[in-house]
Amino acid sequence: MEKTYIDSVNEVQREAVMRLYGTIGPKVDGDYFAHELASLDRGDFDLIHIRMNSPGGNVFQGMSIISAIRSMNTPVCVHIDGIAASMAAVIAVAADRVCMMDFAKMMIHDPYFSGTNEKAMSAKQKKALARLTDMLRKVLIRRGKDEAAMAKLMQEETWFSAEEAKAAGLCDEITGSAKNEYMGLEPLQLVAAVEAEYQTNQEKMEKINLSAEANAALGSKNGPLDEAAVSAAIIATIAAKDKEIADLKTARDAADAEVTRLKKEKEDTVAAEAVAFAESLVKAGKIDADAKEDAVAMYKANPESARKIFNGVPERTKLAGMVGKGGGDSAKFAAMSWDELDRAGLLAELKANDPDLYEKKYKEMSAALRVCRG
Repeated sequence: MEKTYIDSVNEVQREAVMRLYGTIGPKVDGDYFAHELASLDRGDFDLIHIRMNSPGGNVFQGMSIISAIRSMNTPVCVHIDGIAASMAAVIAVAADRVCMMDFAKMMIHDPYFSGTNEKAMSAKQKKALARLTDMLRKVLIRRGKDEAAMAKLMQEETWFSAEEAKAAGLCDEITGSAKNEYMGLEPLQLVAAVEAEYQTNQEKMEKINLSAEANAALGSKNGPLDEAAVSAAIIATIAAKDKEIADLKTARDAADAEVTRLKKEKEDTVAAEAVAFAESLVKAGKIDADAKEDAVAMYKANPESARKIFNGVPERTKLAGMVGKGGGDSAKFAAMSWDELDRAGLLAELKANDPDLYEKKYKEMSAALRVCRG
């Protein structure tokens, strides 16, 4: 999980809370803290709170946080929950508003190079340290303190109670508490006590208090679930949903297969109907035999349209049908030979109007030819 110093955001009240607990550098990455603080300055919030309990730390990382605070459009309020010492005190004072718990303490002093004796420092180091001191002092005197007086307080490494800090203009508001046991603690003891209280509260929050409806949805009948129980219930719920999804997929696949089967069955039925329809057209003399495949394709594409089109086509009158009804020369056609019909130019008419008689005459003619050749 990516580290974050953002404790919470309240979109309704348009406020966000960050937490600066611990030494800047070893425990709190000042550069990353500054980056996250700047990310909240996008117009989504009207106020940003920083909860602080820190003995100070790396000056340069601390300056990253100060630069972010001073460049913010959104107001920043620092709440000193325990200790704001050294660089942490400068960060607190850089905010738009500073609130201290009634037992909290603040300490300011001149910066120094850790592990380096002042007498052993080079001229370059002394010059750099002087610039750092001046830079921090200018941040602190934003609160209206005289620069000379502030320089004296820093040189003397001055500790302030909440009341003293407010009197010195370094704090705007004191927050009352019932933590009387914190009042007499030494600075490092106070840092540890506030940190321990925060960790205890975090552990308590791991037991999630869900509504009755949420507990019921997760299968709990015995009140609130702890984190492990919630995780187990969620995993079980997801597994049940996965099975439900798998069952639905199986049912869908079965339905798709049934649709495919019915579609194929319908296509086969239409194909059979199309063949029968085309054969009936040939038999009725509405189409020639060589047009049968076209009629089949037309029926498959749109059976209703095909029936409408061919129902309007009249059946051809067969010469064989005309023979029984009497009438002059009609009786002669049936009695005429293939050659006689050919010489009379009646073969085309016979084929068109009576394919059966035409075929009969053709077979008679073919048989006669085979006899002659034999």
